[in-house]
Amino acid sequence: MSKNDDEASGGESEPHETYEVGYGKPPKATRFGVRAQPLRPGRRRDKQRAPDVAALLDRPIEARIDGKITKLHPHEAVLHGLFKRVVAGEIRAIKLFLEQCKRAKLLDPPPQIVSRSVIVVPDGIPMPLAAWLFKCAGPPPWDGKRFELLRDEYERDVASIEQLKEQAKAIHRSAMDQGGVHDDQA
Repeated sequence: MSKNDDEASGGESEPHETYEVGYGKPPKATRFGVRAQPLRPGRRRDKQRAPDVAALLDRPIEARIDGKITKLHPHEAVLHGLFKRVVAGEIRAIKLFLEQCKRAKLLDPPPQIVSRSVIVVPDGIPMPLAAWLFKCAGPPPWDGKRFELLRDEYERDVASIEQLKEQAKAIHRSAMDQGGVHDDQA
């Protein structure tokens, strides 16, 4: 009989083999592995899920800033602490802070603003109206409803300006007529 046959038959050994049971020698039927072991407090459970580190890092934390307790994102809290160390003059903190600023692209020069451009105004729209539309609604093409509203407002303003010009000319003519000076002489 082989050793495997011996274990399969319940652990009984042949009569000529003797097995002493004692310290460090448990009976073959009750050796470890025969039954499930209990879960001990210090033993790691295989079924236990690993903690969600991303959720922990995204959860707001409480921090004291200027004497007030405020909830901050953990990264923001780290930057506050780092900045205190920067103000204190720690060289390593300054390097870390500059790396964080560089990573956030805060040290990059601002993009160049294009100062020259050409805007094509649709035919039939006066240039002052196009400038007003550009200021209020941005570059063309313009929304039909907004275009009509601004065009009507522009036409009312132009009509009002023409009336004011006519009134000013009339006042000027009457002042000239009363003073005896004609437009031909002025």
